Amino acid sequence: MHPKQTTDLNACLQKQVQEIPKDIIAIYDRGYGSHIVPFWHDKNGSKYVIRLKTGFSNSVKNFMQSPDDEAFIVEPLSERTYKRLEKSGIRKSKLDTISYRLVKIILPTGETEVLMTNLDKSFTIKDLAELYRLRWAIETCFFCLKSHQMLGIFSGYSEQAILQDIWANLLFYNMQSIANLQANLDAKQISQKRNNNPSKNKKKENGGYQANRNIGAGILRDYWFDLWEKRDKELGKVLEEMQVYCLQSLEMIKPKKAGRKRKMIRTNDRHQTEWNYKRGF
Repeated sequence: MHPKQTTDLNACLQKQVQEIPKDIIAIYDRGYGSHIVPFWHDKNGSKYVIRLKTGFSNSVKNFMQSPDDEAFIVEPLSERTYKRLEKSGIRKSKLDTISYRLVKIILPTGETEVLMTNLDKSFTIKDLAELYRLRWAIETCFFCLKSHQMLGIFSGYSEQAILQDIWANLLFYNMQSIANLQANLDAKQISQKRNNNPSKNKKKENGGYQANRNIGAGILRDYWFDLWEKRDKELGKVLEEMQVYCLQSLEMIKPKKAGRKRKMIRTNDRHQTEWNYKRGF
């Protein structure tokens, strides 16, 4: 737990990155591109993969302009990095260096992304692309928690209240994911059948169909106590009944648009607290 003014990077540096086990590969998005995160990983002997902005540094810019698919970089620590390390009691200067590996990843859209890592060549560029792709499922989970389940709106100000909200939301998300497993498998089969026999009246191109999480959340609330109380065959019947409702409310998977501008939507504060009187309590 950190004060809400704490940035994601500082929260990560204060504790998380220094406690990552050596047999774990930590994967970061562009917001964590820096020298400080790789430094702590190297110091602790753990592994990382970081997606970088193409203008992250001169080294990355030169790499982007080169015909090479990968490069091994050794460069001086940035001024911000050795000043941060000095606050942690580690004396470094611009004479100290850091080394890492850069690789280019070509996306299906034709765009080129750059990954920074301390994994050796036993991990091919294809391996690294797959590692970063696996991270997307985590992003999807966070999106559902914050958007569909409104995790950013807490029911109280105390640490205990916030932790209760977080764990309750995670429990609800996991239960919904389990309940929708068969529905999503059935949705894939439906998508394949419709692709093989496209309708002449089809208005929109789409990437298939999937269970609608918003409607699924309502279905889960109706069957919540049954899922905990029923056993064996009775539980199977409950799940089958839920699948029927989920399949009646499938939503289209919209195709990704190349070059789409990212929209930043933010309220007056990073997190909100829902007052009890607004709910009539």
